Formats: sequence, C-alpha cells, structure tokens
Amino acid sequence: MFLEFKNFTTVNLTIIMISVLLCLFLLRSSHLWHMNFLIIESWRLVLLFVMILSFMGVISNIKDYRFEVLSLNLLVLVGSLVVLLCDNLVILYLGLELQTFSMFILISKNKVFIKGAEAGLKYFILGALSSGLLLLGITFLFINSIPLSIKEINIIGDFDIKSLNIAVLLIMTSLLFKLAIFPLHFWVPDIYEGSSWDVICLLATIPKISIISVVFQILGFSNFLIICSVLSIIIGTIGAVNQTKIRRLLAYSGITHMGFVLLSLSIIGLKTYEAGFIYLIIYMISLLGVFFVIYSTFTTEVQYIIELGGLNISSKILALTWGVLFLSIAGIPPLSGFISKWLLLLSVIEYKYLFCSLIAVLFSAIAAAYYLRIVKIIFFQKKASYMNWVYIMKPKSSLVVFRDYFLGFVLYLSLFLIINPGLVVIGSYAGASQLF
Repeated sequence: MFLEFKNFTTVNLTIIMISVLLCLFLLRSSHLWHMNFLIIESWRLVLLFVMILSFMGVISNIKDYRFEVLSLNLLVLVGSLVVLLCDNLVILYLGLELQTFSMFILISKNKVFIKGAEAGLKYFILGALSSGLLLLGITFLFINSIPLSIKEINIIGDFDIKSLNIAVLLIMTSLLFKLAIFPLHFWVPDIYEGSSWDVICLLATIPKISIISVVFQILGFSNFLIICSVLSIIIGTIGAVNQTKIRRLLAYSGITHMGFVLLSLSIIGLKTYEAGFIYLIIYMISLLGVFFVIYSTFTTEVQYIIELGGLNISSKILALTWGVLFLSIAGIPPLSGFISKWLLLLSVIEYKYLFCSLIAVLFSAIAAAYYLRIVKIIFFQKKASYMNWVYIMKPKSSLVVFRDYFLGFVLYLSLFLIINPGLVVIGSYAGASQLF
C-alpha cells in the first residue's frame, strides 16, 4: 500500500525537512558537482528565489499526497537546482535527465486516462530526442578538446572550427525543446491536455526557470535565437486565438511568453537582460496565481472556457481575481504585466531591433484579444442552465490558507507594482549586471 499524507501541514513539513537535508548533502559535496554554494552570483539568487516560490505554489496545488508523487516533485526541484547552480555540461545533462524522467512519470501517473498515457509517451520520446541532441553537442566539444564548462562555450567563436559551432547549435536546440520554443514547441498543447493541473503547474514553471539560467550564460548565436523567439511569439499567439479549452490556451500562451523572454536574452545587453529578468519574475508569479484560481473555479474535467460564464454572479471575488490576472498577463496598463512588457519592448527598440519590436507589439495586441475574451465571458456572458446546476451541485471547498495569502500577494503585485516597482527592478539589475 502506498504511503499517503492526509494532513497538508505534514506534507509541507516533510518536504521542507527533506529539502534541508538534501541541501546540506549538496553543500558537503559541492566540489564533486562543480557547484559553489558559498559564492552564488546575484542572478542565480534571483532565479533561485523565483524557483523556490514556484515550488511552494506547486506543492500547494497538489491533491495527490502519495509519497511517490511528492518524491517525484522534489526530484524535479533537485534537478532544476543542479541545472541552475552547475557549470559543467555533463552535470547539466544529469540534472536535465532527473527533471525529464520525473516529469515523464508524473505526466503519465493517471493510468486510466488515455490522454495521460499518450501525453507521457510523447514527452518521453521527444525528451529522449532532446537529450540525444545535448549529448551529441557535448561529444563534439569533447573530441575537440574543449573544456566541458558552460563559460567555455562563449569563447568558441574565437575558433574557426565548424564542428564547435555545430556543437553549440545542438546544445541550444536541446534547450529550446525544454523551453517549448519554435521549432520544438508542438508537444506542449497535447502534454498540457493530458496532464493534471498540479503537473502542468510544475512543468510550466520550475524546469523552464532552470533552462533559462543556462541560456543566460550562453552569449552566442544571437540571430538564431532571435528568429526562434519571434516565430514563437507569432505561432503561440495565433495558436491561442481559437482555443476553447483553458489548458490549450495556457499552453500556447506559454509559448508566446517564453518567446518574449528568449527575445530579451537573444539581444546581448544589460538593459535587455534586466528586462528579461523582470518579465520572467512577473510572468511566473502571475501564472501561479492563474493555476490557483483554476483549482477553485472549474466544475468539469475537460474545463472549457465557456464554463467561466456567469462567474461574476456566483463569486465576484473569484471573477475579479481572474480578470486582474489575465489582464496583467495580457499587458494591459496599469497592471504589472504592462511594466514588464513595456520595459522589454523599450530595451529592444534601444538596441535598434525595430522589426522585432514591431512584431512583438502587433502580436501583443492580437494576444490581448483572447485574454479580453475570457474577461468578457466572466463578466458579461450568462451561464447556461446546465452549467448553473453543475455549479450548484458542486461541493464547495475552501482554498488552502497558503493559497489565499499567495493570491493576495499576486493581486497586490499585479495592481500596485506600477506605483513602486523598485524592488523587482533593483533585483533584476543586480542579477543582469553580473553577466557583463
């Protein structure tokens, strides 16, 4: 019989204790993992803060308290920490594999649901392909006697050897799969549709933060990354326009937002990197808030967008939370999402990438349309009689206390960050300045 935790406080305490013991072990053997826990750069601390905050949100969303499920979530965090803090490509590969195999099991944990098994198989096959590309790139570096350090990749441009450039290109392509960036983005909607919400919450946050930490350090192939980021913005925006399910909508929306983050990383400059940090922090926190409100809103497993109709009548506070979060993600002023998108576009324009900024502005306006459509359904569309009866018959359960506090924090950040964004800006500047 599987060990199950019935008390949520026990779950939190158990995970915190395991995390502390694990960190102490890694601290003791940091020289074996090419990691230095005593001297951590500011940009790593910023991403580490966002990662830990995201993990707390993921744990709060878990409904299945079996020991193996909690252990796999913790292994994903451990793999992400290894990727974030390491400098060696072989250790990076081990961290990525720890993420991938743990996520594969979590995605396919519901054996009865056929789409869950299909999503797990797709993720496993495509993840194996991505890992093969990464290993092939590392092999090219090794046979050319290049040290397997991420910092060494930046000096490859000094060598006139095609195999080295191919190696970096293979490594970057593998990382693009993990970020769901064009041309390796097509797996995301199907994986989201076949996974439970706690797995989607985990997949959309922690692994992506760790991969972005690697992309931050690789300062080459800017033109290739710019093309991929712009096409991701275009494809993600167009793909989300006609979606009827909230899962697929969030999947395509994630492709678009990761395209914006990658665009800031592609243009090598202090201002663009700072804007990328700000965009990532605000988007991740807002996304966790979206996952929280989803848990307390939908009444069916399929979760169509039309189910949000009449939410303003049944729960005005929940409807207001939906509206604020989605308007913020859409970049509507004066919410916090507008600040991040405005700073990013301003930095791109300052570096004379006018065509990229034009594409970003145009498709941001298109993306705002389907976010506003959700707000319109919530506040101005009446619920069908069937949906009314489903909502009446649904057992009413209150949110976990931590979710209430976290939603309050997210709403405060979304509404009032424009008044005093100094803390986020200072932290992002401190992180970006150490990369130059």
